[in-house]
Amino acid sequence: MKKQFNRMKQLANQTVGRAEKTEVLSEDLLQIERRLDTVRSMCHHSHKRLMACFQGQHGTDAERRHKKLPLTALAQNMLEASTQLEDSLLGKMLETCGDAENQLALELSQHEVFVEKEIVDPLYGIAEVEIPNIQKQRKQLAKLVLDWDSVRARWNQAHKSSGTNFQGLPSKIDTLKEEMDEAGNKVEQCKDQLAADMYNFMAKEGEYGKFFITVSTLPWRDMKAL
Repeated sequence: MKKQFNRMKQLANQTVGRAEKTEVLSEDLLQIERRLDTVRSMCHHSHKRLMACFQGQHGTDAERRHKKLPLTALAQNMLEASTQLEDSLLGKMLETCGDAENQLALELSQHEVFVEKEIVDPLYGIAEVEIPNIQKQRKQLAKLVLDWDSVRARWNQAHKSSGTNFQGLPSKIDTLKEEMDEAGNKVEQCKDQLAADMYNFMAKEGEYGKFFITVSTLPWRDMKAL
């Protein structure tokens, strides 16, 4: 509770300009941080739009998806009608067309399972898992920096007070110095891990870009025409 109080007090002082705010991230990392929001938004909306292209039920295998497709229902309707018309010309045509439509429905279900596995699910992972985990680390770093700034401010204040009041201050200053060093070490550890995760994420931009190359080469027009 005391640490939380000191943290909120330090944040309030920084907000009104009574205390300096320490920025521990380099300009490169700050730029990456801004890009993460853009990348997450792009992946989120791409995932949403791709999901809207599906005719089958998300998360099912090809066989189950095939059974639920509107195209499958059309094929079944044609085949049922062909049995009623028996050996008539129209009956034979309906049987041939029904078989063809059913095969197209099967291919569509397999196609959607591929898109879901190779593109949609990875995009979801980027938008809802990878980037949020990095952003969670960033928030943790911000809290640790606040703790560091807070104890450093109290340490500076104790130093100023030591000029007029020596009683008990040396031990207090030493205690605050230990707290300050410990807080600084936590900041450095968290910052190093965050920086590593940020750079690692950006290093995989080419890999993520392949998802969209795959999307652009998919036969959506042909599949929609089904």
